[in-house]
Amino acid sequence: MPILSAGAWFVLAFLQVYRDRWHTWTETFFLFACFFAGLYAIGDWLFFGAKSLEAAQLAALISFTGLTLATNFFLLFTLVYVDRMRTWYWAFMIISFGMLIMILIPNVTFSRIVPPQGSGLYVPEFHPIPFGIYLIYTIAYGIAGVRNLYRLYSIVKESSKVVARRALGLMITFTCVLILGLVTNGLLGIIGNTQIPPPFSTLLILVAAVAYYTLYPAGRQRISEAIRLFQARRYSIKAVFLTFQDGTLIGSKVRPGETVVDEDLFGATLDVIQNYTRTSASILRGKSLSAISHGSYTLVMERGRSAYLTVLLEGEEADQLRRQMRDLLLNFEAENRQVLTKWQGVPSDAKGTEEMLTEFFVQSPLV
Repeated sequence: MPILSAGAWFVLAFLQVYRDRWHTWTETFFLFACFFAGLYAIGDWLFFGAKSLEAAQLAALISFTGLTLATNFFLLFTLVYVDRMRTWYWAFMIISFGMLIMILIPNVTFSRIVPPQGSGLYVPEFHPIPFGIYLIYTIAYGIAGVRNLYRLYSIVKESSKVVARRALGLMITFTCVLILGLVTNGLLGIIGNTQIPPPFSTLLILVAAVAYYTLYPAGRQRISEAIRLFQARRYSIKAVFLTFQDGTLIGSKVRPGETVVDEDLFGATLDVIQNYTRTSASILRGKSLSAISHGSYTLVMERGRSAYLTVLLEGEEADQLRRQMRDLLLNFEAENRQVLTKWQGVPSDAKGTEEMLTEFFVQSPLV
């Protein structure tokens, strides 16, 4: 069963990469959470099938490393998904690394691994205090993650009852798995597991299934869209610019009532800044700017294969806005692949420019 659970999580990780969902903090944290949840299940599978003490010790370390980092990235994912990335969130990573050090140092957390009697399983034994600290870490991160999932449910229920049910299902499933895992794995670790395989890695297959149903629904209604609409309250988009990679302005749109800027001059200036950072600063060489801030205004940039989008906004940038920018840009490039390959600098040659730029000013609620 753990190998099936690992397969489910690795499929989710593959889907993240395949669907180009790894460019924002939210997507990166979810990708890592899926990968390390799969690694945790692989560690359990190796431990249950270990044929030597050395193999069992290595498998135990793989299992605990995977669980520690999966717990860490799950919390970071839920934090950023309902809010935005903040610098102090890295403190959670530091605590997780402390847990890893405690686990990986010999004879600190693990007391010993008892060989099986006959055809039984290897049994890990723990020092009570370090294992208790690790349980507190897992419980605290798990409860914090469930609280964020409840915040997610509270946000999306204002937009769509269908999407809210998915969010509620994810929260309930993870809560049940967390409780069952602590009652089983935690209790077995405290009393000393005799010959009962800890089931937590297998239980996680339920979370993987519900996560897939929640985040990759067959219908058009998505939690990410509800979250984007919620986060849009924190910023106001003033203008959007679509620029070819040589600095040519393909199209632009300014919110009605805003001061009109010189689009051509803006595009040329932005291209100069991009080229300067790529060629002059050695640490940034070959990279592109992702944002420029000036007072309460921010220029948010997403680069595709042939063009890049720039959004001028007032307020706080959000991951879901970047995801929307990247999706619209890639769709635009796919529709105009031949035109962009032989770009002649004529904006009217590109199709769908006005429709794409208008999407940033449409705030249609879900139903």
